[in-house]
Amino acid sequence: MFEKILLPLDGSELSELTLPYVEELAGKLGSEIVLYHVHGHEHTNQEHMHLIYLERVSEIMQRNIRSSQPQRADIKITTIVEAGEPTENICNLVETNKIDLIVMTAVSISGMKIGKMLGSVTDHVCQTVAIPVMLIRPQNQIPTDRKFRLINHVLVPLDGSELSKLALPAGEELSSKLKVPITLFQMATTVRLYNDVSGSGPYIDYTRVNDDEKKHAVSEMGLLEQELKGKGLNVKSIVTTGSDAAVEIIELCKKSGTDLVVMSTHGRSGLGRWVFGNVAEKVLRHGETPLLLVHARAG
Repeated sequence: MFEKILLPLDGSELSELTLPYVEELAGKLGSEIVLYHVHGHEHTNQEHMHLIYLERVSEIMQRNIRSSQPQRADIKITTIVEAGEPTENICNLVETNKIDLIVMTAVSISGMKIGKMLGSVTDHVCQTVAIPVMLIRPQNQIPTDRKFRLINHVLVPLDGSELSKLALPAGEELSSKLKVPITLFQMATTVRLYNDVSGSGPYIDYTRVNDDEKKHAVSEMGLLEQELKGKGLNVKSIVTTGSDAAVEIIELCKKSGTDLVVMSTHGRSGLGRWVFGNVAEKVLRHGETPLLLVHARAG
């Protein structure tokens, strides 16, 4: 699934936070890496300097991959430097080079954490490309010990819709190839009750509706869990009740030691359902765990 990984770099330490993650993924999945730098047309005469930078990064990545995964000594790393505008160039490169995954640092132009503001380039890429985008946060601590794995537990939030299940193949692939457990999560929505104290208005028993929804979610998640176990994956499912899916996901990440959340950008909406695009955005802006977004257009 992830045969070719695109890693945009601008020469900053923030953008290089992605390097260990890409090394781990490429080493485990055997993916080709594309190192990419975009510069303004006014800096064309300095293009050779950018190429030297990417080639140096390539050498370091090759050495690290060989050290941690000796069987992957033949990992291909391509370096590309172009003039132009970053968002447009990255999107064009995805189309012309058959990229399967983009890995970027989730920061603003000013270097603020993503909870404050999503960087314009990252924001545009996430909304535009039809392939998964993995976002690494500045606060994610990268261990210096190369034997320490970065991704040890994958969480896939679902809402019962086919659109939310678009994230499942990516989660399965990572769980299988990285040999890490995967948790499936779904929240049954809690609806507040507003009683008509005068007794003259209609009364709806939302509690029964919520119970039915939770039973349905437990049944559906149990079937998915058995299906993935049949594929040899180490999987469990969790169903909770609540009113804010994003908060539930963020809290579950903290409690379970999740290293990567894999989720679709859109799911179903309506009474008692998640507006999943908003959920993904909230998890992106306020969570602390690396996030792999699968765009709904991928389906």
